[in-house]
Amino acid sequence: MILKRIQLENFRAKEDVVLELGARLTLLMGTNGSGKTTLLDGISIGLGAALTHLPEVSGRSLRKHGDIRQSENKLAPYTRVALETTSGLKWDKIVRRDKSKLTSQLVPSGYGVRELEHFLDREVIDPSNQGDDYLLPLFVYYGVSRALLDVPLSRKGFPKKHHRLEALANALNAVSRFKSSFIWFYNKENEEHRLQKEHRSFDVTLKELDAVRTAISTIFPDISEPHIELNPLRFVVRLDGEWLNIAQLSDGYKTLLGLVIDLASRMAMANPHLDDPLVAEAIVMIDEIDLHLHPSWQQRVVGDLLKTFKNTQFIVTTHSPYIVEALNTYLKRHKIEKFLIQDEEILNTYSLGAEEITAYVMTKEDETSLMNRELELLDDRLLENFNSINRLYDTMRDIEWEQKR
Repeated sequence: MILKRIQLENFRAKEDVVLELGARLTLLMGTNGSGKTTLLDGISIGLGAALTHLPEVSGRSLRKHGDIRQSENKLAPYTRVALETTSGLKWDKIVRRDKSKLTSQLVPSGYGVRELEHFLDREVIDPSNQGDDYLLPLFVYYGVSRALLDVPLSRKGFPKKHHRLEALANALNAVSRFKSSFIWFYNKENEEHRLQKEHRSFDVTLKELDAVRTAISTIFPDISEPHIELNPLRFVVRLDGEWLNIAQLSDGYKTLLGLVIDLASRMAMANPHLDDPLVAEAIVMIDEIDLHLHPSWQQRVVGDLLKTFKNTQFIVTTHSPYIVEALNTYLKRHKIEKFLIQDEEILNTYSLGAEEITAYVMTKEDETSLMNRELELLDDRLLENFNSINRLYDTMRDIEWEQKR
């Protein structure tokens, strides 16, 4: 499942927003208070309808208090979140401010969730009940609290088994939930150790764990041998020849590594029957993707995620001009693929087609596309804050030149 479009009506500070989403990447930029997180929350609530229908998990819902737009101390008659997928599947969620007849007359007729529920019945629930293979769609939302890793202090209460739908547990709540990934990794390591003992070979590995290890090594070439140690209980990695508890790492490492471990483990849990669970489709939202990352990491983080999770649709927010410039590098790499290239740095640069991406600068009033479809590049002239620095520098440089004449 890949999203094509989102529409918000009277949702928080947004009166009416319709955005086309990129099949691989949607980038949202804007100042604080422009509505970037609001849009991610809206998508999360829309996808929450899917989780609500599935057994053993729960999604997010619209609230009368907090989600209905307020203007001049008056609530709008309703709030609505509508989603459409690339396959044409449509659904929406609507909440009214009250049940009066007048309010009902102001509320538009929507799609409802019946079409979505029929899709989930056909593609997930019925095959699961019949013991048939199926692909479980995965939706995950990472908020700005993801750097706070909630590592368990003891093994007390650890479940012994996991079911596939656990991959969606708390997946749309934008809070830190590293604990569930930790427990899954611990149990899978024990399962792997039993298999190795049974076959008397350390070469025997679980493909679910291998998927997580591959994701880590792809994005962090300097990190190896991730595993869980006891007494004290901790998640350990090898970095620059030294064993480190994940809690000892810098905020930049913790923020991104925690996300990668959580996402890869959820993908492995959701579709363990796949040879490579990382290639399954997923929708992942990341608020402030540049959070705690050095500029050098900001320039590669999007490409690394797209390369590692090959069929995942990422919807991300950022304040970083480095992200935009890196995306232009990926777009330009795609345009010159037909040429004979020998430069190793260019050959190793991620290639992203312009048809796979959308990007917007958001303000309180509207949303402006950053994509120049003619050039197939992002228009960095719209990065107002970044370019105001450049303008100030240019003005001072001109003064200096005038004085030297």
